[in-house]
Amino acid sequence: MGMAARMDNGTVRVLLIEDDPDDYYLTRELLGDDPENKIVLEWVSDFDAGLDAITRGEHDAFLVDYRLGKGDGLKLLREGLRLGCKAPMILLTGQGDRDLALQALDAGASDFLVKGKIDAAVLERSIRYALQQKRHADELERKVADRTAELERANAALNASFKEVAQLRTALDEHAIVAITDARGRITFVNDKFCAISKYAREELLGQDHRIINSGFHAKEFIRDLWTTISQGRVWQGEIKNRAKDGSFYWVDTTIVPFLNEEGKPRQYVVIRADITEHKEAEAALKEADRRKNEFLATLAHELRNPLAPVRNAVEILRMKGPDIQELHWARDIIDRQTQAMARLIDDLMDISRINQGKIELKREQVELAKIVQGAVETSRPLIESMGHELTVTLPPGTVIVDADLTRLAQVFLNLLNNAAKYTERGGRIELVARVEWRVTSEEPENPSSLATRHSTLDTPFVVVSVTDTGIGIPADKLPTIFEMFSQVEGALSRSQGGLGIGLCLVKRLVEMHGGSVEARSGGLGQGSEFVVRLPTVVEQTYPRQVSDDGDKAQPTSDLRILVVDDNRDAAESLAMLLKMMGNNIHTAHDGEEAVTAAREFQPHVVLCDIGLPKLNGYEACRQMKPQAWDKKMILIAVTGWGQDNDRRKSQEAGFDHHMVKPVDPQALMKLLAELDSVKA
Repeated sequence: MGMAARMDNGTVRVLLIEDDPDDYYLTRELLGDDPENKIVLEWVSDFDAGLDAITRGEHDAFLVDYRLGKGDGLKLLREGLRLGCKAPMILLTGQGDRDLALQALDAGASDFLVKGKIDAAVLERSIRYALQQKRHADELERKVADRTAELERANAALNASFKEVAQLRTALDEHAIVAITDARGRITFVNDKFCAISKYAREELLGQDHRIINSGFHAKEFIRDLWTTISQGRVWQGEIKNRAKDGSFYWVDTTIVPFLNEEGKPRQYVVIRADITEHKEAEAALKEADRRKNEFLATLAHELRNPLAPVRNAVEILRMKGPDIQELHWARDIIDRQTQAMARLIDDLMDISRINQGKIELKREQVELAKIVQGAVETSRPLIESMGHELTVTLPPGTVIVDADLTRLAQVFLNLLNNAAKYTERGGRIELVARVEWRVTSEEPENPSSLATRHSTLDTPFVVVSVTDTGIGIPADKLPTIFEMFSQVEGALSRSQGGLGIGLCLVKRLVEMHGGSVEARSGGLGQGSEFVVRLPTVVEQTYPRQVSDDGDKAQPTSDLRILVVDDNRDAAESLAMLLKMMGNNIHTAHDGEEAVTAAREFQPHVVLCDIGLPKLNGYEACRQMKPQAWDKKMILIAVTGWGQDNDRRKSQEAGFDHHMVKPVDPQALMKLLAELDSVKA
């Protein structure tokens, strides 16, 4: 039998079971005093009628008189409870007997009211409270039912998991290398695949220490980290090199899972492995091949450089001492240009080799971008002019500073300019454009033309340098690999100016070493190319920049009585010292009760209060200080290590005017106190 549904308008139906008409009229008047309570009172005058109404379940609550003639109210409560009454029942009696009240609650009453002490508020509150408790009980019953259903589903899932575990074990036996050891590392189980890869028979492994397959390859730190991890009950994953019985080595990708006892300590370890020997051998072969390639390139570059030195010297001797013969000048210049070209190729080879081996180091300094670009243009200009190209260079106004190795970064732009010259038909156009861009870190200002507003929303600038040409272009399928070693664009191979395909690889490596990036763009063959280099800047003076001058500025001062509350004495005393230096009168306290007392006696303008205090926490201390404020301008500031939104809400609810997170920025605190001092004044 369920409780009747409440009427659509929210009205509550209450049945009074009372044999005295006068008490009925009195109860009706009490509930009728407030027309907004929406409680409709109905009445029956005897035990049987009341029990029949309870059985029908058409009311939201019942008021049951103790004395009903044929039977008392306690009996009616018990009968109603036995018949499954879900609606709350409140016993009314003319006597305030404690034992009777206990009997009523034991019989199923939601409340016990003495008639002589009932007024309208008490009666309505009792009914409303009983209904609320009923709703809570219904909700709890629903949750219990839901939880029961959830447990049943979990039990079904558990049974299904047992089957999955059996299937998993079969799969592990067939495909994985599995071993189990006890807490001391002695082998208690191995599967067939473990025996096969280790070349030990099962009886040779069981009972043995796991180190029977130790290769001695891994460092002590590696082994220590492994055992520290699993001995603390955590899973360890990694690659391990082991030794087989015949002395051969094999690699396994390993997962070690600790199984814990009741005390949370490992009782055994399950080791699941996968054979990755072929993969590691292939990886080692690639590394060895790469090492040999780098060695070869370095050796080749070194050996090729030796004969170039005397050739170059001879050219210079001819320039200084040779006869003034036009044909001789022509031959000398050819040798000089080709020698320089060959030297650049060797330099590129050497640089790639050094970068690959991690041997190149940048000699960084703060240098003007214009100086870097100028050096690259001057070096590249003879090639550009010999090809009859038109070169334009556009730099941003002002001074742009980058933290860079001048020589290496000039080498980047030189390679890009030389590439543009070599892969552009005679009489083409080459353009180098540099510009400063900003990364936006918050919403754009409403008035972008306002420089002051603009710079409040922008992060550190970076410089973008693009080199564009009208040359042969790059096919779309070549763009992703254009910066790889020895990459060549089809069509460039037939050009006499073609190189080894290492210049762009070097460009990419050097730019990335400077913390930047490079990107290649092209519309396709015959449509030219663009290479875009992005680099972080140090200083950019195109726009007015605000320079911090805090060290030379006078510190803000204030003349306030300030109470500093913190249980950390060092924190309290150091903050007090700082505030005294500003000209304030300071008092300190180290717990919540002391703070409340000090506030009453010291009467501060400002209280800087920690939250985590002994005796009274900061919230409660604030609540007690706030009402006794003799001065409505007293400001309470929470100074705490808690800084989440919920913490700020709690401090505000407790009465704090401000919330500052430790460690507090002294400048921000001084500024706030100076503002409060001006308000006080």
